[in-house]
Amino acid sequence: MSTVSGRELLGIVARERKAFERLTVLEQSLLAVDELARREMEARARDTRRLWDALDNVSDPAQAPEGWDDVAPQLEEFANQMRDAVNEPHEGKRRNEATWKITKIHWERSRYVYELYYKKKAITRELYDWLLQEKYADASLIAKWRKPGFEYLCSLMAIDKRNTNFGTTAICRVPLHLRKAGAAQPAVSTGCISCSSQECGRLGGPIWWDSPRPADLIGWAKAGCPTAEKPGKKRKAQEEGEEAELEARAAALRRGVNAGLRAAEADALEAAAAAFRGSADKAPPLRMHDGDEEQKEGNEDGNDEPNEAEQG
Repeated sequence: MSTVSGRELLGIVARERKAFERLTVLEQSLLAVDELARREMEARARDTRRLWDALDNVSDPAQAPEGWDDVAPQLEEFANQMRDAVNEPHEGKRRNEATWKITKIHWERSRYVYELYYKKKAITRELYDWLLQEKYADASLIAKWRKPGFEYLCSLMAIDKRNTNFGTTAICRVPLHLRKAGAAQPAVSTGCISCSSQECGRLGGPIWWDSPRPADLIGWAKAGCPTAEKPGKKRKAQEEGEEAELEARAAALRRGVNAGLRAAEADALEAAAAAFRGSADKAPPLRMHDGDEEQKEGNEDGNDEPNEAEQG
């Protein structure tokens, strides 16, 4: 019987240990592969469930109430515009401008449905409710339009005081005739210059950053918002809600950060609220200009970012 030396025995043990370690590593690798396969199958199952849930939530035109075929082409056009706005490149735009066009299209689509039902009486209540349910229009925004003073509200963001530096509404809610000269910049959050009822009523909707409009908006508003068809409207009294809104804005400026630096602006707002300015005097020339041209000029002057504090 042959004997095994201690050195040979140690070599055998070392080889067996290495073989065992290789088997252990292989087993762990197989377990890892199984775990990856299991996770992948679970992920695919989740994706499949999400897909079916999405398909279940897609509105079926076949189930739409009567009259859908008449409004579908325009709503599809709005959907295409929204898709283009979302995919539009952001190069050369200011920080908040990327969402302005989306906000505007959202307003136009909701306004289309609103006017079909409330103004033109062109669709049934059943179709109107179905369009709101399927998110073809913003029910909350439409509800605001039906309240005095909010007939042309550009967006719910404009009245959400949590979105502003001083806890006030957006600058577009301050009527143009109560603003200081030159304060006709769009609100940072929405791209709306003004959605005050009288001013928007003359132009048919909010005055957006790219809307054709009088060159001197402040002077035009103080003259009563004249148009080619209608003379300037004489203001009999302070429009409902404007004075309180201006006073609240001034108070917020006095309480906010850098209140001392904003004192002059607060004084101006309080003075505007106390003494209603604006008359139906001789209107300035109604020279219209394209909002895009003003935007380009601002970029050329190096004014790439609106003063967010002033926009409210």
